[in-house]
Amino acid sequence: MSQLPKFMIADDPVTDPENEYIFHTQAPRFFAKRVEEDEETAYIDIVHELDDVEAYFKNDPEKKAALIEELEDWYYSYMEWLDEDDDEEDDDFEEE
Repeated sequence: MSQLPKFMIADDPVTDPENEYIFHTQAPRFFAKRVEEDEETAYIDIVHELDDVEAYFKNDPEKKAALIEELEDWYYSYMEWLDEDDDEEDDDFEEE
């Protein structure tokens, strides 16, 4: 079996349709999601830990922040990819 990607999207459209989670598959394993405080403020935050994130980083907030930043970069690249994919589908539909 090949290695899992470092980040994966997880959702449950039946019981939790409003939320989309990002699963960090490597140690420390956790689920994060985009949290919107208001229309202008949003950030990515860990919402469930499978491994103790603080213990993994030996309480080094800079290392944890670097991982969250990498996750954010990945997530926003994923969102851009979705937008581009939607645009291509719209273009294909208009051509028919």
